Amino acid sequence: MQTINFVGIEPTALIQEIATKVESTLFAKITQILQDNESKRYLSADEVCERFGVTKPTIHEWRKRKILKSYKLGARVYYRLDEIENAMIIND
Repeated sequence: MQTINFVGIEPTALIQEIATKVESTLFAKITQILQDNESKRYLSADEVCERFGVTKPTIHEWRKRKILKSYKLGARVYYRLDEIENAMIIND
């Protein structure tokens, strides 16, 4: 079996350096993916109320007046985060 000699760095230090670089690169990529997909996130009416400080009747009124578009999945109704933010800016 051959032995690999590292000049100027201990093998454990090299392993630690590689692990640190991989970790920081993966963290940056995962963060970017999450930020890119944040606008496509769907919220329930309760989550919209909590996040934007509005009541359920307000959300239902916006839906009825076609300010917000709703998406149904079975019996549940969801709203897209980016559409809510745009509606709040336009109707402010």
